[in-house]
Amino acid sequence: MKIKLIAPHKQHEDSSNFRLLRINLPLLAALTPPGHTITIVDEAFAPDDLNQEVDLVGITVITDLVPRAYHIADTYRQKGVKVVMGGIHPTILPDEALRHADAVVVGEAEGVWPQVVADAASGQLQRLYRADKKPDLAGLPTPRRDLFPRPKHRGAASLHIGVEASRGCPYDCEFCCNAQTSGKQYRVRPVHEVIAEIESLEASRFFFVDDALGLNREAGKKLFTEMIPLKRLWMGQGTVSLAEDVELLKLMRRSGCQGLLLGFESVQKDTQHEMKKIKNLKIDFYEAMRRFHGEGISILGAFVFGSDHENKDVFDQTYEFIVKGRLDCVQLRILQPLPGTRLYTRLYREGRLFEPDWWLRGYPPDTLLYQPKSMTADELLSGYARLNRQTYSFDAMLKRFFGMSPWTRSLRGCLAYAAINLSYRTRYIKGLQKPQPFVGAAT
Repeated sequence: MKIKLIAPHKQHEDSSNFRLLRINLPLLAALTPPGHTITIVDEAFAPDDLNQEVDLVGITVITDLVPRAYHIADTYRQKGVKVVMGGIHPTILPDEALRHADAVVVGEAEGVWPQVVADAASGQLQRLYRADKKPDLAGLPTPRRDLFPRPKHRGAASLHIGVEASRGCPYDCEFCCNAQTSGKQYRVRPVHEVIAEIESLEASRFFFVDDALGLNREAGKKLFTEMIPLKRLWMGQGTVSLAEDVELLKLMRRSGCQGLLLGFESVQKDTQHEMKKIKNLKIDFYEAMRRFHGEGISILGAFVFGSDHENKDVFDQTYEFIVKGRLDCVQLRILQPLPGTRLYTRLYREGRLFEPDWWLRGYPPDTLLYQPKSMTADELLSGYARLNRQTYSFDAMLKRFFGMSPWTRSLRGCLAYAAINLSYRTRYIKGLQKPQPFVGAAT
């Protein structure tokens, strides 16, 4: 068969300066039995060729891209091509996805994908494939990165190749569905297999796609120690609690860590406890930043606004931490009630969702989709807009820049800081100009 694996992307200009070659589709390609021709399409880098002859299309779906994914699926089915959907959203809502697909994979696909391909080849494709067991991460094949479309865009230095060292997250935050899709058990790949994969990369830099890198401290220290001789540069995402272990931070720095995406989520203690993720942190946020910067590790700090325990003071308090903590870059988001999360279930039960199936409507990021509790909708939206303008004002960016050691050490660091912050500034300021469709409904 001729198989095409597609990662949808919104059809508009993306101002992000960071580009990631993801791991999921190349891994599926590596798991495909021999005798089939495989094409990988990532719309973030190159458009799909609808005229290409194909027998089976596999589409990975996240909630933010549901309208685009369903449009692609419907287009191929109208051409008589069989379509299989998988990923986070079809795992949570398989019946909805089946209205647009011939088959849906629920859960992690490693254990069932070869059967999906075999059934499709024999004309016996089933409607539902359920991966009831979490796959063992030992012995995974090397992802077929050679099939990935080579992106043509400016800023090639911002391109990172995805590498996976672990899966799962034990925190089970109310607003996140990772515990349902990847499981609460934290699973670690054998260190020697991760090292071999990194050695096989042609690029000098990569990105750990793990949801909680280094959560297993012993495994993390072993991995970072063995990475030191490789002399590669890398980034990843993790939790603020990494800063509790100074030995771990030093090994991360020596292994080539340049920066981390960290979910601070909120500066208000009640909200931290509500989210569970960082309620037992043994150091405060300022000390954590001091330790990260002390090792030359830059931080993209992520904050989410609109939790029930958050009041309108959170915006001024967050700005104070952003400036005094000298965050290298900042991600500011309005809380999103994703299907499959306890947050969505609670807001639905309380009648606070403005539109229960909002993901089908194509609303832009940071649309207020529910009735806030501890502040009015106007207080939430106006405070959020003010914080964005303050954080990405030229004055604030300069203040943060001159207080940070990682970026003052090299010309490359200075240019990277400027490029990343200016791209985020463009994205967020443009986002504030988009209308909020439910402002009249919110009281």
